Amino acid sequence: MKFKGFLFLAVLLTISCSELTNNIIENNIPESKKLEVGIKNNTNYRFIRTEIIADNTTFVYQVLEPGEFSEFLEMLHIYSEAEIRIETADAYFSFSPSFFNEDTKVTNGLYYFEVNISNNQTVSITRKTF
Repeated sequence: MKFKGFLFLAVLLTISCSELTNNIIENNIPESKKLEVGIKNNTNYRFIRTEIIADNTTFVYQVLEPGEFSEFLEMLHIYSEAEIRIETADAYFSFSPSFFNEDTKVTNGLYYFEVNISNNQTVSITRKTF
């Protein structure tokens, strides 16, 4: 009986310590002061090369499989839409917004653009955050 009580107490302390550690980490790690941007390939295409054009700079993402996220690259700012160029094995796709809405500008955080390509080969992107 003593062993069961000891085992219960050990499990309880382990769980409590994990929750305490997670709370300490979550509450003491400052929010990122930089902006990191990635891409989610929400298509059936394999992206061989993807470029986001922002801040008069071309940010290059390498091979990106269908349904996968890219690496995240540091940028100065992004808007709700971005200029994007995509190379696949069979085609090139691009999207360029008609204007950038200043109200949607962000300069810090972790964001990604979810890329979709419709049956008529039209590219659409949606900015999302974690």
